[in-house]
Amino acid sequence: MARTLAVLTVMAEAGGSIGVTDVARALGLPMSTSHRLLDLLRGAGFVERDATQRRYRLGLQFLRVANLVTQNTSFAALCQPALERLTAKTGETSMYCEYLPDHHPDRHMAAYAAKCDSPHSLRYRIALFEPAPVECGASGLAVLSFLPSSLRSSLCATPRPSPLTGKRPSSRALADLIEATRRKGFAFSSGEKLPDSVGIAVPIRLSEEQPVGSLTLTIPLTRFVKSKLKAYVALLSEEARLLSTDAANPGES
Repeated sequence: MARTLAVLTVMAEAGGSIGVTDVARALGLPMSTSHRLLDLLRGAGFVERDATQRRYRLGLQFLRVANLVTQNTSFAALCQPALERLTAKTGETSMYCEYLPDHHPDRHMAAYAAKCDSPHSLRYRIALFEPAPVECGASGLAVLSFLPSSLRSSLCATPRPSPLTGKRPSSRALADLIEATRRKGFAFSSGEKLPDSVGIAVPIRLSEEQPVGSLTLTIPLTRFVKSKLKAYVALLSEEARLLSTDAANPGES
């Protein structure tokens, strides 16, 4: 067990992919032992293997566990009171979606890092820390739309498929969605990440730089009333503004 944890530590400190030889040298282990430990970690999802380069990198399960451990000390903890207020006022599930620009081998992903469940019996079971492409769903689109133009163009050039439907939007369609979101200041989606649901999201921007994430309401399609959209956006926008202020002035709450 100690050796397995040591392998994970070496990989985390490397900051990228690593070979069996690198592990063996860093820990003073035989090549065969290093290979066996990496394969054990790969079987548990903590490590992924690049078959072409024969190198290893940290996997999604490691990212998920690491995020769970740090949840109470991260920006997600600051978002939790805002999520509870949003759910209390709307009766719907609210979430903080975190932008993950470099923490995943595919890059530019987003994952729900905090939530407050709806009190209604009809609600969605939403898992935390499961990365999805940032161009998918309202929560990701609210982030993508306010990234630097070079990043927007790059992601529009090769859109990735929806994790729910498997459908891949065209570059033109994605670019149009981004422009509409930038113009309106919020993102709207239907059935992108969850079936028969509506997502409404606004970006959280701590400065003029790229967003750190988004605040999102997820509403079952059967309960969504279009005339309430403006009120939902106003509530989300106000909480995002307060979060930006609180983060910029941590001692003034």
